[in-house]
Parts: sequence; structure tokens; C-alpha cells
Amino acid sequence: MIPALGMELETVRTVLQNQVNDIYVCTDLSGETGVFYTVIAIRDAAVRKTVTEKLNTGRLFFSNQDFLGSFVYESRLNLVFRYYHENLLSLLGGVYLAEFVQCKRAALNLIAACAESGADADLGILLLHDRNINITRDGGIQFNYFMDFAELKEGTEEAEYFLAAAEKAFGILELNYKGRYESRDGYPGDLRLFDMKMRTTGFTSFGSIIATIRSMADKPVEMRGILWWFRSRFRRVRNFLFRNAMTAFLTILVLVTLIYAGGQIRTRWKVRKAYESNVSYNGIEYIGNVYLGDGE
Repeated sequence: MIPALGMELETVRTVLQNQVNDIYVCTDLSGETGVFYTVIAIRDAAVRKTVTEKLNTGRLFFSNQDFLGSFVYESRLNLVFRYYHENLLSLLGGVYLAEFVQCKRAALNLIAACAESGADADLGILLLHDRNINITRDGGIQFNYFMDFAELKEGTEEAEYFLAAAEKAFGILELNYKGRYESRDGYPGDLRLFDMKMRTTGFTSFGSIIATIRSMADKPVEMRGILWWFRSRFRRVRNFLFRNAMTAFLTILVLVTLIYAGGQIRTRWKVRKAYESNVSYNGIEYIGNVYLGDGE
């Protein structure tokens, strides 16, 4: 138990342990609030110094409502954030975001969450790891702050951070198209323009990313030719067979068995009909001038 920030923090789960920092999920024993907290305990002296300077002079996490504060305990700098249940975007995005308008809302929420996190480019890159990004059923985005400072790269340019955030947002926007097209060139025009901007001029701020996403239609127009129709049907059948491999195998086996049995029944029926329609010569001595009897 660690007394800090007016709480009595007790570890309920260890998320990460390495030579640079540990990450814990804690609860407050001083009150039965049911709220959990993410605690990052930085032990590496150089990283500890860097983060302390960012907190004191760079106003790190200043605008972040999830950041409860920092404290030093046993020569470790501890950062405390509110913890959210891990409904990871990487796992549940395709479940919660069935329509493009929902993807658009979630992408906007992601960029807004980055802007409101108060993280600079160095830490923002760490925050964009898949293990940190949660999604709610209505498309809300929440961070878990499971930041591994062993991956910290100082001096990250803001342009790199904006590009990483834009790529995460694009990953949300393309959820309903990625499996239906062979490449991004087949995506609706709004998504192609966003992708082109990422690969060329880039984005200069979170505001420019938000403005670009907002300009997209809620229902993008898709260019669907006959070739696309055949490809989409093929992928749909292929995906169905992949998901239901055993069912498909048994179905094919039954069909082959029925076809074989039907062929055998038809063959035997034809033989029987031919036998019944054949002329019987038993008891006939002559056909024309031909004698069929036994020779003497």
C-alpha cells in the first residue's frame, strides 16, 4: 500500500515490469469508490529526470483530466492516471463500428483525445500503442496510459506525432473497406484524399486532421463496377468457407455422396429397363429361315 495524492493505493494487477519503469493497476483502499488507477513507476534515473522536466516546464499532461498527479516513492517517479476497462479498439473496433458514420465519429474522438491528453510528441507516440486505446459502444475513445518508457525516443518531431495519430484515425475510417478492396486505390474518394495527404504534405496540427475528417461524407460514394461485384462476392464466399470450414467440408461430402448414389441408382435402373425390353428367344425354333434348334 502506498499513501499518495490523498489515497491509499494498493496494486491489484501488474501490467509491465522492466529496467526503466513498472506499470500497475491500483485501487484506493481509503474509499470504496470502485475506481481503478494506472500507476507508472519510473525507476530509470535519466528517464525520471526527463519526465520531471517535462512536468515542470513543458506542462506535460496539464490539460489531461485523467491525470491525477505525480509523486516520488522509493526513488521512483510515479504518474497516476484514471484507469478504464480495456475494451481495446484493435479488438472491438470492427464490432462497435458497423457504419462509416460511426467510424468517422470514433476517428474524430481519437484525435480529440490525443489533443486533450496533454502529451508532447515524445510521449504521444507511446500513447498511440494499441494496448492504450479503448473504445466504447458509442465510439468514445479512452486511454489506459500503459506507456513503456523503455521505448521513449526523445526529440520526436511534432509532424511525426501528427502523422502517427492520422494513421490511427485512418485505420478506424477504413474498417468497413479494408477487407473489400485489394488496395487503398479502390476506397471512396474522401479516404483516398486523406491517405494521399498523409503520404505527401502530411498534417500540421490536430485541428487540420479533424477538419479533414469532418469534411468527409457520412456515406461515401463507392465506385462499384462489375469486376468489383465479382470480387466482393468471391471474398464473401471465401471468408464464409474459411469461418465455417468444417460445415463446408461436411456439406460437400454429403453432396458428393448424394450425387454418387444418384448415379448408381440411375445406372441400375437403365440396366433393368434394358433387360426387361430385350426380346426372349426361348422356345422359338425358327426366325425366318434360320433354325434355332439343336442340331442333329
